[in-house]
Formats: sequence, structure tokens, C-alpha cells
Amino acid sequence: MGGRGGEQPWEQPVSIRRVPAAPRDRAAADGPTGDLVPGARGSGERVPEEPKIRRVESVVGRDHEGGWRRLAQVVVGAGNSRTDGMESDEARVRTELTGPRRIVVLGCTGGAGQTTTALMIGHTLARYRDDSVVAIDATAGDQAMTARVPVTSPQTLTALLAADGPIALSEYLTRCESGLDVIAGDTDPGAAQRLSDRALFSDQRIARVLGELDRHYQLTVIDPAATLAARLLPHADQLVLVAPASEDAPDAVAMTYEWLDGHGCSDLRRRAVMVINGVSRRSMDDVEHAESVARGRCRAIVRVPWEDELANTGPIALNQLRSGARRAYVALTGVIVIGQAARQEVAR
Repeated sequence: MGGRGGEQPWEQPVSIRRVPAAPRDRAAADGPTGDLVPGARGSGERVPEEPKIRRVESVVGRDHEGGWRRLAQVVVGAGNSRTDGMESDEARVRTELTGPRRIVVLGCTGGAGQTTTALMIGHTLARYRDDSVVAIDATAGDQAMTARVPVTSPQTLTALLAADGPIALSEYLTRCESGLDVIAGDTDPGAAQRLSDRALFSDQRIARVLGELDRHYQLTVIDPAATLAARLLPHADQLVLVAPASEDAPDAVAMTYEWLDGHGCSDLRRRAVMVINGVSRRSMDDVEHAESVARGRCRAIVRVPWEDELANTGPIALNQLRSGARRAYVALTGVIVIGQAARQEVAR
């Protein structure tokens, strides 16, 4: 859903090791105990109604990494009552942060939904927070982030990296309706090759541009091509990994974790948020298998339901999604922000 089909994010072959499934957390799996619905049974009293659980979006968190432990699910009941914790998720997204933060989003396999996830995180942060948010399209191809926003600036990330002297940042920005600013990537046939150019995309140029963005933005979301992933990870405060709700997901998650550990990113991997993307009832066996591989090896796991709108090409905004997908992205973004807030508290 919304990914770059066929692209393999991890270029070096890594042996795949199956991780045995962790025991299910019974209390979390049971979900909420009931929904108070006014006027039930014709009595006018508030009485418990057995909830119907849609297991297509959830968040599993750990107490010592973000301040709570829960499985957040949508409870579908009668009336208009809200028992899904949406207000709590929105509050987490708005949690105050001190200093700039950089979020890198990586797909565990081609077509996982890396670009869509990065863009929706950016839109959600910009929608719910008062501070400034920018997203960087460091990819190429017709499924890149640049194809999903109404680009207004002719300047691209390549031009920004190549700039000498003082940077007039406003020349490189496209402002979305959500308030998100986007630095577009190149879309011409030679774009992918330029991403591999270590002179243009040098460590020094990357650090300079990110440092300049830190002066103007509190939150930077980066959607990197495979060729840039290893060189951008050292700049990340938060890593978001995206796996598809498919039978390939468990192997892809295991391989990605081993790749990260092999590249000295074990701490970043432990603090990462895993997104299982495109979840439906039909894919639940694959989803639970993938989660059994990820559980205990990352900070949180978030399920995002299948959304037809995200599978289409062209610009997409948060308000175009159905409520289930919107809720899931708010929950995901809240997990990201509260984790960063917890880290800054520890650092004090």
C-alpha cells in the first residue's frame, strides 16, 4: 500500500533467522471490557455493551520506553461514544519536545509502504503540532513522495545539497495543506544514479543540510532511498520500520533487524517503531507472525489498516483517509513523539 514495488531496501545479503513467537499478552489481547452506551435496552440507563473489536489497528508499547503499556484498538459500538483512546493519542502527538528531532522511515522490503508512512507521519505531525515540520524526499521513481504532494518549488534535494554559500531554504520548499513542508526529490531518469553519487550526497553535505533544517524545523521526517539508508541512520533520533501485511513480512523483519545490528544500529533498532502496513482480516495470520518476530526487539508495534486511497497514485492528504487509517496514523505518531519526550526526560 503506497510503497515502491520491487525495490529491495537492504542491498547486502543477510542470513535470515526465524525468531520464535513470543507468548501473547492476554490482558492486551482482550482489549477494552465494555462500552457505555446511552439508551441501551430501552431503559435510558448507561449500561455496559459487549464491544466489537476491529483488530486492524493497534499499538503495543512498553512501560519503560514511552510511559505506557497497552494495545490500542478501535471499539465499534452503538451510539457516538469514543472509547478508542483517540484523545490520548492526539495528546501524545502534541507532547512538548525540546530541540530538533529527525525521524528516518525505512521499508523492510519493496512495496512495504515506506514513502506513504513517511508522508502520513509528516502530515500528522504538522496537523496536530504547533511547531514546524519538514519531510525530505531522498528517493527517486514514480512512487516517490514527490509524486504524492502538489509540488510548487522547482528546486529539489539534489539542488539543495549542491548549493554553496548561504542557503535560501524557502526556495526549496513546498507547503502542503496540512502545514507540512516538503523538500522534493528529482524525478528525471538520472535521479536514482545521482543518489549513489558520494560526492554530491557526501556525509559532509548531508550533515550541512540537516543542520540547516534543524535551525528552522523541530521535526524532520526523512524518506531515504536504499543507497542512502546506511549513511542517514547515524543522523536519526527515531527510526520507523515498515513491513507489509503479507507472508513475506516475517522474513523481511528478521532480515532488517539483522542488517541494522550488523551496521552498528542496535540501539536505534531497539528504540524503533515497527509499522505493519495494510492490515486486513484476511492478512491477520501473516500480521501476527511478523509481530512475533518484532516483539521484544523494538519499542513499539503499530498496525495500520488497508486503505484504498493510499494504494492509488497521486497526491494524498490525511483528511482523505477513512477514520480507521487516520486513527492509526495518529496513534503511530503519538508513539513516536512520546518516545522522544521520554528520552529527553532521561537526558536531563
